[in-house]
Amino acid sequence: MTSNGIRTGAVVLAAGFSSRMGKCKALLDVGGSAALERILSTLRLSGVKDIVVVSGHYREAVEGEAKRGGARAVFNEHYEKGMLSSIKAGVTALSPNLDAFFLLPVDVPLVKPATLQALKQARRSEPNSAVVIPAFLGRRGHPPLVATRLIPGILEWDGPGGLRTFLDRYEEASLVLEMPDQGVVTEMNTPEEYAALRSLASRRGIPTEKECLAFWEILSTPPEVRDHCRVVAEVAVGFARALKGILPVDTENLAAAALLHDMSRAGRDHAEAAAGTLDSWGFAATADLVRYHMDLPEKEPLLSERSLLYLADKVVSGNRIVGLERKAKEMEKRFETDPEALTGARFRLQRAERISKALERLSKKGHR
Repeated sequence: MTSNGIRTGAVVLAAGFSSRMGKCKALLDVGGSAALERILSTLRLSGVKDIVVVSGHYREAVEGEAKRGGARAVFNEHYEKGMLSSIKAGVTALSPNLDAFFLLPVDVPLVKPATLQALKQARRSEPNSAVVIPAFLGRRGHPPLVATRLIPGILEWDGPGGLRTFLDRYEEASLVLEMPDQGVVTEMNTPEEYAALRSLASRRGIPTEKECLAFWEILSTPPEVRDHCRVVAEVAVGFARALKGILPVDTENLAAAALLHDMSRAGRDHAEAAAGTLDSWGFAATADLVRYHMDLPEKEPLLSERSLLYLADKVVSGNRIVGLERKAKEMEKRFETDPEALTGARFRLQRAERISKALERLSKKGHR
């Protein structure tokens, strides 16, 4: 139960009628796993062991899935009264020695383990917080991490607005934490929402365009750097399209890596810093491209996803496409008093020239 220095549990709400969906949401397929199975796995990966799943209308199915996932199930006899009754049933069943608990509806199954870790770290840094709430681009989402000292008040609460209104009373003692995790605001209450959620789940290892924006916001990436990244993304995707049917390229991943390659530009060793951040959020494939956008591995093939990003970054200066010749002149001027840096810049541009020529040859050959 202890992770990041605090004892945490979780209440997963799966007692509802799923009336708008028309079927049990807990068992819906989400990226190859049932929604409830995916949530339980995420909680386990985040070090949460005391997990209570609240069942109701679909009691047998939900409790069966909870048992397979190693969670405890509790039946809410009053599930028809709404979510607050399920919350009360769930918190009553939690172990008594916890500091805080996550509260997660089963229809929000794409929350990343890194989000839960970040919420716990925030709670550890400010242990007197009543609630730590994840947000995505300013919109609050799930799951809140609620201090267990609020449980007696939750059990007594019967006011309008459910738990949200109750928690509003603790706004000044709450933290709102911005996350680069679209999953915290992605729900599936209707078939249309479910279709959109499944689409997101199928590419969960690659940041969405909105998640790229969230990274920029969280890291305070300057506007001029964002403009540069947008142009690099356009160029990199253009290279990939020129090789369509010739070289297999994950265009979505390439575009995301281009948007984020300089997101940590203000710091030292920014390529590794950005890649490390992406790795920690479960975006390993994107991190791999970002890590090598400045210097490719020695034996990297001339044409690869890495080399396309590398080349795109080299032909763009600021928010302008300038080409390698102009970039070389800029480097000569920039490093005229630093011979060692100039030698490195020349080497990188020479390598970019070889990649550019290989790209031109192969794209012409493939479109004859």
